[in-house]
Amino acid sequence: MSYTASDQWVEINAEAIIQNLQEVKYILKEQVRLIAVVKANAYGHGAAGTASILESQGVDFFAVTYLPEALKLRKAGIRSDILLLSPLINNTQVMEAVNHDITLTLSSKNDANLINQTALEIRRSVKAHLKIETGLGRFGMGVGEALEICHTLSENPLINLEGIYTHMAEAVSARFSQEQFELFSATIEQLAVSGYSFSLQHCANSAVAILYPHMQMNAVRSGTLLAGQYPAGVQGDMKLRDPFKFKCRVISLKTLKRGSTLGYYRTYRLKSDTRIAVIPAGYIDGLALEVGNQPAGLVDLLKIILKTILAYIGVNRFSKTVLIEGKNYPVRGKVFMQMAMVEISPGEIIAVGDEVEVPVRKTLVPESVPRFYRYKEQVISENELNSDKAALSAGREYA
Repeated sequence: MSYTASDQWVEINAEAIIQNLQEVKYILKEQVRLIAVVKANAYGHGAAGTASILESQGVDFFAVTYLPEALKLRKAGIRSDILLLSPLINNTQVMEAVNHDITLTLSSKNDANLINQTALEIRRSVKAHLKIETGLGRFGMGVGEALEICHTLSENPLINLEGIYTHMAEAVSARFSQEQFELFSATIEQLAVSGYSFSLQHCANSAVAILYPHMQMNAVRSGTLLAGQYPAGVQGDMKLRDPFKFKCRVISLKTLKRGSTLGYYRTYRLKSDTRIAVIPAGYIDGLALEVGNQPAGLVDLLKIILKTILAYIGVNRFSKTVLIEGKNYPVRGKVFMQMAMVEISPGEIIAVGDEVEVPVRKTLVPESVPRFYRYKEQVISENELNSDKAALSAGREYA
């Protein structure tokens, strides 16, 4: 591709992101505000570029996990509201967040005291959302602590408690999700009785927004759907498109004899004379790297074991493959940290420098890998996209 000299890059379809946004808007009830979650580099799609696309389409509220993520969006020119989903731990962090108009999360009295003191010190207004713990167990407060915090902060006119939210633990469990929702709703009601109200109330993520529309309240946090996929365990008829393609180039080709073994521990033996292509993609890019979380149950464990066995015996559907010129080629041997080997069928015309599309875990692709955005047959860099959001808003092509 002429638009990059890199041996590896990510290509993002901006039109797919826009379509996914429209699909998300369609399932939201009237007057429900969308909070677009672009944490973890927008699930690998490039936080600044993705936020620029969404902002050009009218999205006016984003959410990220950590302060550096929020600051990166501001540096890229994102002017919409940004909610920080994790608490800050010191005065310096709070000052930097406030100076960049970042909306903060308050999950404990410690958070509230820190933000209260900082606001008084720098004489700047602060927007914040209370985080209520209802069953996820990560961080958040109960109703008693929330009442105490509201009472303390109500004496500081610089603090604007504009929102309150919780995080659902298991959307596919209707019973537990309903319990969380009822606890959250009861907390809001008890706070209201004491005179504390919030303009934004949100508990629904992508999965909850689909499965339980009555839990959408007046704001929904969605990231997975915008990234073009359903949350785990959720199905539907939304017309989602995957915007993401990780690409690289063949950097080496050589012919090996039948019986040659490949890679560390010699885990694969060639069945015939074969050409082997080396590509610059490996574990560090999320190729063939499995998630290390504990299986959700016995069935989940059995699925993992079965997939591993089928991949080991070479069943194509479960083997790792890459795409070259529209055709799948198998990855052979153990994947290296930064490279992999691909078996090229006899007679196939493949050359060094050819483009390769590689299936990787999006969130594991380093931010240093350049992202390019395809829009109306134009391919533009993330910096170009950030500097000219008006082009997307107007629906015109980039020059």
